[in-house]
Amino acid sequence: MHITLLCNAGLAIECDGSVLLVDLPNCDLPPFAWLAQGEWRRILDQMPPYDRVCGIYYSHNHPDHCDTLRLEEYRKRYPEIPVFFPDDRPFKGTAVMGPFVISYERIDHAPMDAPAPPHVVSWIRANGTCIYIAADAKLDPDAHRAFLKGRVADGAFWNAMYLSRPETRLLMKESAVNNWIYHMPDQNPDPYGIWKKCNNNLARYPEDLKMVHILSEYPSEIEL
Repeated sequence: MHITLLCNAGLAIECDGSVLLVDLPNCDLPPFAWLAQGEWRRILDQMPPYDRVCGIYYSHNHPDHCDTLRLEEYRKRYPEIPVFFPDDRPFKGTAVMGPFVISYERIDHAPMDAPAPPHVVSWIRANGTCIYIAADAKLDPDAHRAFLKGRVADGAFWNAMYLSRPETRLLMKESAVNNWIYHMPDQNPDPYGIWKKCNNNLARYPEDLKMVHILSEYPSEIEL
């Protein structure tokens, strides 16, 4: 399985000749990285490897994860390619897109000032490799453990807030062989202080975070 971080939380996952797009295209919402227009044109024109897209999957429909106008443009051109949103789905279930079997369950979005849309965590399996995507799920280790049921992913993707508490650092260690922190803002400016908190946690808890890697380059390539 080959994974490319293309924007904020936008992943292109390649396996067995197919590509699954997760949480992209997204809107231009500084300080979080937008899917570059050139890369979007490649996706829209089905330039390799995007000529093999088998589905588009969203953890939730916040604009830093989903650009509805770009998505509508894509759906008009390729109506046969399935798109998953959790909005009208059961609380938990399974979606199949090409070789990817996606188990999902609703865990609320992390607390915020405005009402949040339905949000899911996802276990994605293809050709014997499994990844876990926590997206922006609230810091609730019991909810994650209830969904995972003791499964250990080859890799997992988390929001940087999971570095800040001992119980969520333990959750990360339990849940995956390798953990990646994504959804990182540009380092300058960093109006929410996310990079500062992230670097402080890495410095304070090196033993807890040995298998944690920070993703801030676009694209970032991962091989599992």
